[in-house]
Amino acid sequence: MSNLFNAIKSNLIAGGAYSLIIKAIISTLVLTVLALIIAAAVGAVLSYFMCYEVKYVSAVAVSLSFLFRSTPVLLLMLFLNFGPFGSTHMPALLTAAFAIGLYGGGHISEVVMKAVREHEDFADKEIRRRLRKAFFTAAFPEGCIRSKFQLKRLVIQLFQWTTVAGYIGVNELTQVMQDIGNRTMYPFFSIGFSILVYLCMTVVLEIVYNLVEKKIK
Repeated sequence: MSNLFNAIKSNLIAGGAYSLIIKAIISTLVLTVLALIIAAAVGAVLSYFMCYEVKYVSAVAVSLSFLFRSTPVLLLMLFLNFGPFGSTHMPALLTAAFAIGLYGGGHISEVVMKAVREHEDFADKEIRRRLRKAFFTAAFPEGCIRSKFQLKRLVIQLFQWTTVAGYIGVNELTQVMQDIGNRTMYPFFSIGFSILVYLCMTVVLEIVYNLVEKKIK
């Protein structure tokens, strides 16, 4: 029991650890929100051109969707950090958000595109024409509603991908707890605490998602 108390004191209290942990949780949540916003924007634009074929443009959209969803998030993050964003001095948090967002946008575009096309298969020519004009206000939201279970899993997955942001210097929860564990020589406790916090935040995300779903209904 004394070892447990020592682990709690060393990892969560001593040296202002609680302050670092709170800041890390906030950074993780901000990163998640930014990534979801970017994913939604990228997914909406790509799915539009994937649904309504425009010469060459649709092919580019399909290729980008495949590229974003097929590239591991960590590799995409490192590529942006040392490539396009390397000379812009962009904060690591934004770079990580773009990487996770592009990955999510690739998946969203594919999921929504399939949902919209399946719906249009049962619609006449006039309805398809109207849906094309009102894609972002009608077809895209409807596609998201029809794919709500897949999108729910994707939201949780994007949240979990924030754990790799530490590779480019983001002080997210996993990186901070790992540093604390290495310093205090209680790595098992730090990892276990990180898992517990992520489980709690995942439950909160599930609740928020369910509330939004009920509101939409």
